[in-house]
Parts: sequence; structure tokens; C-alpha cells
Amino acid sequence: MTGWSINDYPIFFTNRPNLEPLTQLIELLRPRALDLKNLEGRGNWVLCFPADKNIVFGLVMSGSCRFEAAGHPSVQLDAGDFLLMSAPPPWTLSKGEAGDFFEFDTLRHPSDLRIMSFGAGSDTTRIMGGYFCFDTANAELLNTLMSQVIHIGCANRSAPALRGIVELVDREASSARPGQGFILNRLLEIMLVEALRTRSDAAEETELARPGMLAGLADRQLACTLREIHADIARHWTVAAMATTAGMSRSAFAERFTRIVGTPPVDYIVNWRMALAKDALRFTSRPLIEIATATGYGSASAFSTAFSRVVGCSPARYARGQTGRDSDD
Repeated sequence: MTGWSINDYPIFFTNRPNLEPLTQLIELLRPRALDLKNLEGRGNWVLCFPADKNIVFGLVMSGSCRFEAAGHPSVQLDAGDFLLMSAPPPWTLSKGEAGDFFEFDTLRHPSDLRIMSFGAGSDTTRIMGGYFCFDTANAELLNTLMSQVIHIGCANRSAPALRGIVELVDREASSARPGQGFILNRLLEIMLVEALRTRSDAAEETELARPGMLAGLADRQLACTLREIHADIARHWTVAAMATTAGMSRSAFAERFTRIVGTPPVDYIVNWRMALAKDALRFTSRPLIEIATATGYGSASAFSTAFSRVVGCSPARYARGQTGRDSDD
């Protein structure tokens, strides 16, 4: 294969099997395709953004504004506040009352300038933000990881770190130095991990009740199990074996895991194995038996059967970039 970067190698073929679960998941998502803008709003204004299928982030560098989006409570954003959104609906940022109305796309398209200024007045709000996307192989994993809108206030202990990361992203994106793509991809990974683990640590109990990996990692007993699973996905995992890692009975473990993580434990194992397999099929030319063994299957045929059942097409067809259901390779 050609055109690879270091970031393109599947994680279970990099001799790093002991990465913890959140790090593994972020690496599988492969964030990339950054578009960074500096917004400068003066006076009173309303800035309208269209719906976006990507991940959108923003940091208020100075001043303040209000965030509003359909289906979400409005949020007052002050200097140092960080916002992370997954495939947001149409949304607005506004300052003051009866401000001038601006469309983000109208401001963006006439030029490729990094700084977008709008409005009139001496009171200025500066926002640094952008968007990025994930490789399509495992983009759906994000749905198990984060809420659609995450707000981390300036008083949060991680706010300074997030600001530092965003400033590094801005500095690197404005340069043309060797290795820029690799560094930007890694910075985006770091930003995601910092934002998500901050939310996991600081979220209220009602938010942690949202099923998913973060909720599982916030549970002391299930976190032990998740770390064991991700450290050795090829192991012959049974519900009884997983329950032992959590120090629980089989039935109590199965109920707790399903309720907190949002999927039965055996299904979680299978889904994670398929995520790793899709990554390997997309980015390597490894023999099918190697992928099967690395993901816990005793033969290529057993792996192919499981892959076709879960993904909807054979491994061979998936590797060719075709995802329709099929009956042969």
C-alpha cells in the first residue's frame, strides 16, 4: 500500500496492545481534515452556523457569547470556555440583544483567510474553532463515546490544558513545517481525549447514566473489565471470565455491564473485534488468518462468518471498499 503515515497503522499490529480503552478508540477513529478559523465578533451580533456532519470545536479566547442549538439548552460562553459538538444541528452564537445577523457560510466562502471579522463596535469577542472528521471505517464508534454537545467551562481544571492544545493546533495549522499532518492529527487526538476524560470525570450522575464506554470506565468494577478486554481482545472471553475480572457473579455482571455500557458483554467483545478488523482490512494487506487470529478467531472461515454477520459483507468485499451484503467473496 502507498501513501501511509505513521498514524495509518492498525493499533493491534503496532506492538502496543496495552493501550487503555479510550486511547485505543480514539486511535481507531483517526481524526483528521482540520479546518481552523479565528472568529472576531464586534458589538452585538448573531452568527448562524449550518448543520454539520463533522466534529466541531471552539474555544472562547476573549469576550463572551451565547450558544443555542435546537434540542439543547442555551449556554453562556465566557473566555476560556470550550465547546465540542458531534454532528450538530443548525446552531448560533450571539452577543447582546438585537445584533446584526451573519451567516457563517457567507463569511467563509469569499476567501480562505484564517481570521473572519464581522460586526461593528469596540466590544470584541474572539473565538478559535474548527472541525475535523473521522475515517469512515469506525466513525459510528463516536456515538458510544460522547454526547452531541459537550461544554467545559473555564473554571474546570482541564480548561487551561484545552486552551493550550487549541493554541498549539492554531500554531501548527498556520505553519508549513515538515510533519504538519502527523502533528495535527496527534493534537486532535489529545484534544479529544482531554475533553472526553474531563467530561467523564466531571459530569453529573445524570449524564454518566448515558450508556457507553465512558460510563463503563467511570465504574470501578467495569473499568477493570474493559481494560482487561482491550489489553487482550484475542482471549477466549466468556461472560464468566469477564465477571471474574470485575469481582462479580456472572448474572450480576451481565446485568450491570449491559445497563451501564449499553450492550451485552459478548456483543461488546464482538463489536470491538469487528472495529479492529475493519481497521486492518482498510489499512493493511495482512493475510486474513493474521487478522482472524489477532481478533480472537481460530480460523479465517470463522472470522469471515462473524464479520459478514456483523458488518453486512464479507471481509474481501469490505477490503475492496464495497459494503453491500453479499453471498461470496
